[in-house]
Amino acid sequence: MNGVLHRPGDSPVHRLPPQVKIVAAVVSVLCVVATPREAFPAFGIYLLAITAVWFVARIPPTWFASRALIELPFVVLAFALPFTGHAPYADFFGVAVSVEGALAGWNILAKGTLGVLVSLTLAATTAPQDLLLGLQRLRMPSVLVTIATLMLRYAEVVVAEAKRMRVARISRGDDPRFLWQLGATAKGVGSLFIRSYERGERVHLAMVSRGWTGRMPDGRGSVAVEAVPATTTAPALLVEKLAFAYPDGHQALYGVNLRVERGERVAVLGPNGAGKTTFVLHLNGVLSGGSGRIEVAGLPVTKENLREIRRRVGVVFQDPDDQLFLPTVRQDVAFGPANFGLRGEELDERVRAALAAVGMSDVADRSPLHLSGGQRRRVALATVLACDPEVLVLDEPSANLEPVARRELAEVLLGLDRTMLMVTHDLPYALQMCPRSVLVDGGVVVADGPTREILADADLLARHRLELPYGFRLD
Repeated sequence: MNGVLHRPGDSPVHRLPPQVKIVAAVVSVLCVVATPREAFPAFGIYLLAITAVWFVARIPPTWFASRALIELPFVVLAFALPFTGHAPYADFFGVAVSVEGALAGWNILAKGTLGVLVSLTLAATTAPQDLLLGLQRLRMPSVLVTIATLMLRYAEVVVAEAKRMRVARISRGDDPRFLWQLGATAKGVGSLFIRSYERGERVHLAMVSRGWTGRMPDGRGSVAVEAVPATTTAPALLVEKLAFAYPDGHQALYGVNLRVERGERVAVLGPNGAGKTTFVLHLNGVLSGGSGRIEVAGLPVTKENLREIRRRVGVVFQDPDDQLFLPTVRQDVAFGPANFGLRGEELDERVRAALAAVGMSDVADRSPLHLSGGQRRRVALATVLACDPEVLVLDEPSANLEPVARRELAEVLLGLDRTMLMVTHDLPYALQMCPRSVLVDGGVVVADGPTREILADADLLARHRLELPYGFRLD
């Protein structure tokens, strides 16, 4: 959507504060709506004013013309009203047309077209993220800004998902253009809605894990939270008797115990449904409400400490598309540290350093959705590194990566001086990355030791539905 409606530029119109442009657009639309339909010259003046803005913004009218087709149904209605309205009638080139119908059609055509053009002008000269910040600065209710944020962020993802579903249907002999495929199309729309809802939940978790509190950081002032000094003698991570059940009654964790020292790299292994992701989401307080105790460098994971905990524990989610939700890579990487109070040059430097650490400096101004899978994975890692966490938690980092991208990511991770917890089904990757592994199954830790020894225990792996890839040897 960003690429469809927004046209980047550096004109005086583009540089105006977004709240000014939003107010100007709203006032313009109200003036158009309030203008009597018989005031024909006024509508011409409005159109001239809009085209003047286009000239200053250096955007050709043809760019707007193709996008104004969205109002085509209303245009058809406007042209039909003169022929369907009631008396009195007037002769127009030998055809009787309703005077009232003609005026009503003109009213729809003029006001609707001008309203669409004003909206397109606002969208063309204001980036989506700036629109959200403008609404926030105008003190719109935070819940409305939040809803608009999530809708805007995932419009492109939903469209891309719909395109992939369409291609999959065509590849199996379906043609969505035919009327007899209408039922399959409707089912596809229903499936897309469910997928979008589930993705929205995952996006919210990713936002919360990076310090989001319901307000978009706008770069003004400071909301910095003073860092709580770490206890130097405490382990990087301490988990004792952690148990948790979901609201539907499903018990995911039955009493997990784990101690991770500073600088350790530990793999968390286990079959699907073992409770690994549930465990990870407890480490920075995204999930809570169970029993047991968790400490990060001596600081308990409690409600009053959540902001500092989320700064200390960075979670990189399995699907990069859940973690990358802003229009550009730079904005996505800045999201976390801005939530934790960084501003100005300090924030810019943190973003530059994080992107440089993962070798993605050259994509800073690109859309995350236009990157390859391996690139998105590294940018997702940068979004967390920018928060400067003490503990880095990675959920299936090698999933769906081609061999080269998998190796490149490993090189980046091995070069980081961080305590690392890596959830993975990729046993060779665990051996490469982590000297120590813990095996979780049934909501408890069933094995903890050197990775090579755990992987060499074929009976242990078999009991917990794990196995090494065919042909892989430990010697």
